[in-house]
Amino acid sequence: MKKVEPIRFDRGRPMLLAGLRRYHLYAQSEQSIPEQWQQFRSPGQIAGQLGSIFYGVMCGHDSSGFEYMSGVEVESFAGLSADLGRMRIMEQDYAVFEHSGHISAIRTTWERILHEWLPGGGYQSAHKPDFERYDEQFDSRTGLGRVEIWISIARQTPDNKEQESHQ
Repeated sequence: MKKVEPIRFDRGRPMLLAGLRRYHLYAQSEQSIPEQWQQFRSPGQIAGQLGSIFYGVMCGHDSSGFEYMSGVEVESFAGLSADLGRMRIMEQDYAVFEHSGHISAIRTTWERILHEWLPGGGYQSAHKPDFERYDEQFDSRTGLGRVEIWISIARQTPDNKEQESHQ
């Protein structure tokens, strides 16, 4: 199997995202996340939506599962319906990876990034939201196409490496 490597490093810009936020158990996420995306895409555009790019954002986790947001960029949170989740993404450094092939295999790509590349890549998690970026090269009808995975990073130094080993 080919070694997983970033396709580039990027400075992500600040964004406001709105969409569906749900908690998923790890064991059920392969089924529950596609269901979340189906629910999110059915209502149509969100008020104040900017562009046509969709984001799948990891918003936190515990030993049983994680929170995930299916969303789009919006110009402001004003006027959004109360049932929509909101997330502010700050300017941050990212390692950007590519997932190609069927979307059902994206979990494997995530695992390889987090368990193979991140520990030995000279970086550590910046503990900021990581996200999937779905642009026009992804076909939601077939589940095929290119998806970018943006991992928030900080340069690993002897000081922060020692801190992480004590946590």
